[in-house]
This record gives sequence, structure tokens and C-alpha cells, in this order.
Amino acid sequence: MSVRDQVLATLNSGSREMFLVALGHRLGISARVVLTGDGERELREAQACNEMMIAIWSQLWATKDSGEGGYPDPDFLSALLSKADAGDARSHLRNAIESALRAVRDAGGDEPSSGRP
Repeated sequence: MSVRDQVLATLNSGSREMFLVALGHRLGISARVVLTGDGERELREAQACNEMMIAIWSQLWATKDSGEGGYPDPDFLSALLSKADAGDARSHLRNAIESALRAVRDAGGDEPSSGRP
């Protein structure tokens, strides 16, 4: 199962909120690490991480508010990829996704198990 499929399955499961919280947390850590640099590239990456976190928190807010709203899950993932690409931060997103999937799996969540994400 691809990482994309794992993310979509997790977003469509009872582990949705846990995954979104872990994903936002991991991106926050990435932004903090990136901000220790002082170059233009680091600033772009940190801004991309910030934009992705805003999208994640908005998605979580919509989930908690009414169970509806926010992006449809495939569009949400596309939006995150677009924001990551705008700041050349896809590696940060990939690491955050893999870490969030592991957190869900380690907590015994209902994320599908397929070996390495």
C-alpha cells in the first residue's frame, strides 16, 4: 500500500484526529529545526511548514466542529503537497507523514499495516 493510500485510509478511520495532531506536531518540529538556519532556503521551508500546519489545524478544526467541512481527504493531501512544493519542503512533509503514521500504528490505531510506509 502506498503512503498516499495509507494516509487516505487513516484519514477515513477512527485514528483521523490522532493522525492530524501528530502530523501538525511533526511539521512544527521541522519548522523549528529549519529556523535555526539563516538562509533564504530555510525561510522558504519554514514558511511552507507553517502553511501546511495551518491547513492541518483547519482540517482538524473542521473535523472536530461537525465531522464535516474542510477539504475532502484527497484534496487535503494534494493541498499539503502543493504547499510543500511551494517552499521546497516535500521532505519535511514526507518525514512528518511517516512519523504520524508510525504514531498511529504504535498507539494501536486502525491505520492499515503494510510494513514500511
